[in-house]
Amino acid sequence: MKSKAFQVSQYFVLLSIGIVLCVLFFNTLDLESLKNKVVNGNFSWFYLVMFVSIMVYVFRTLRWQMLIRSIGYETKFHNAFAALSISYFVSFVVPRLGEVTRCLSVKKQHKIPFMQLLGTVIIERIIDILSLLILLCFTMVLQFDEIIEFISTNIFHPFYEKIILKILSGNTTVLFFLILAFFIGAGLFLYFRKYIKERSPKLIVKFIEGLKDGITSIALLKQKKLFVLYTFLIWLGYYLMTYFWFFVFEETSVLSWGACLSILTIGTIGRSVPIQGGGMGAYHFLVTSVVVLYGLSEAWGKDLATLIHAGQTFFTFAMGLVGLLIFFIAYWNNREQQ
Repeated sequence: MKSKAFQVSQYFVLLSIGIVLCVLFFNTLDLESLKNKVVNGNFSWFYLVMFVSIMVYVFRTLRWQMLIRSIGYETKFHNAFAALSISYFVSFVVPRLGEVTRCLSVKKQHKIPFMQLLGTVIIERIIDILSLLILLCFTMVLQFDEIIEFISTNIFHPFYEKIILKILSGNTTVLFFLILAFFIGAGLFLYFRKYIKERSPKLIVKFIEGLKDGITSIALLKQKKLFVLYTFLIWLGYYLMTYFWFFVFEETSVLSWGACLSILTIGTIGRSVPIQGGGMGAYHFLVTSVVVLYGLSEAWGKDLATLIHAGQTFFTFAMGLVGLLIFFIAYWNNREQQ
């Protein structure tokens, strides 16, 4: 009972955070100005963004097939592609559920053990995290001044000015809310501590088993260089999916490759926040702040963040529907052959 209560409360807490962030962001967005900019924009670049997005899905599918093949199983490309598309669609609505959905989709078609499939997905996630860390290091080296300014402007200064200084000046309201937040957090932990104690060991064992299978699959890869190439092409695709958006408008076309690198890195961190809608709200605020660092107005930052996120949202939903269509066609074809 507590397990379900915890999951439901977690879902609605994250959803509430996302909604609050979106309300705060879109309340300051000039929709009429954005509409006029969209009408005058060169959206031929949008089709190029969609093409690159599809290629990223293709490379991800091929990379995942390599991991599945390394543990002794084969999958048809269209089934793996459908499962991947559905998983991103599901994760957009319920964060982290997409990984489970992906494994179940392939298990249904190919009778591959769920835990072994989960192991390949876990190793993919670890590779993605490592890739993001490498990207972050590159960004820190190549765009050091801008990243330091971003951290200073958006983290240290707001925390110092809005919290520390107010507490030191005797503002009891801020102190009250900090203490309240602490007690709410402590209360939630104490309420769910039994569930955490009961489930954590099982989850850790399952995670270790899946990780072991995933590491085994990497060790058994016959074409490791091809695997690395697919990973590189995936992240190159992510970069181009951001960079091509700059050329939709003349004003944003002045942004450099370095700006794109910073937007990709910080934006990916925003998308990684487990908030519904692909980090909705968090992504918008972070990307806007980065764009401002590179000399454009806050209005242009908000417009660009909104359009990039909207474009990826459209693509995720469209590919999710395509994935569902492929899945059900394959499922009914298999039933007819049995």
